[in-house]
Amino acid sequence: MKSVDGLHPLAALLRRYAFAYTAAHDFSVCKEIMVDDYLLRMGEFEIRGRDDQYIPATQRQYRQYPGLGFTVHELVLGEDRAALHFTEHGWSALHGGYASWQGVSLYRWDGKRLRECRVEQDYHGRRTQQRRGEAYPVRPAGLDPWTGRPAAPDTDAETIARRWLTGGGVLDAPVGSLDDEHDAAPQRVMLNAPRTRVLSLFTAGERVAFHVVVQGSYAGGLDECDRLLDRPASLYVSGLLTVRDGVVSEVRAITDRLAAERRLTAGAS
Repeated sequence: MKSVDGLHPLAALLRRYAFAYTAAHDFSVCKEIMVDDYLLRMGEFEIRGRDDQYIPATQRQYRQYPGLGFTVHELVLGEDRAALHFTEHGWSALHGGYASWQGVSLYRWDGKRLRECRVEQDYHGRRTQQRRGEAYPVRPAGLDPWTGRPAAPDTDAETIARRWLTGGGVLDAPVGSLDDEHDAAPQRVMLNAPRTRVLSLFTAGERVAFHVVVQGSYAGGLDECDRLLDRPASLYVSGLLTVRDGVVSEVRAITDRLAAERRLTAGAS
């Protein structure tokens, strides 16, 4: 596959996605980098259609954060898939004050343009910052995530990662692995009898990108939800992990705990 200015074509495409579109708020770029029926999956929601659905939804985000920035920490590049660990950050015209919140996104392309994104962002952490009036610092950008070469799939890493995920590994990951745990006291969704379903997963050497949903009965961890204990609950998670020497390490995952809270309270109304 021919390189673009020395970059792998998918890396070059995501570089344009990050800087020419997302950070610059330039929607004219979308037609150049996304297919017409571009699909965004976030939690239980799907938005299909670049012009009719995706762009209007993103425009609402930019109205709320008119100077929104996009910092990329890591690109995991496979032979035909890719994932980003990133932070969005800015000042809210709706709430006032600044916030920064992390996300992990997984992408598919058709060889020329992006056709799907699966993503979770830590909107719960963003709300915490808005309520406290104090923003988290933005982690350093990756020195140059775009120039690496794609890594081949690793079937052993995939098997080990799937076993770890379906065995409840996300909810038991070391403190610091999820959401804003490097900046705030851990506040995890806890579930009894958790069952994890893998929605999407790919490997790039020892690195693994995943999107899962964990279901069970609510056991605590969310603001003002103690009255909802034992109700059915679900938690969507996107993340990156490393499989090295046969074990999972270096987990960085983002959950949709704010949406999980809303699902719980909506089901109780």
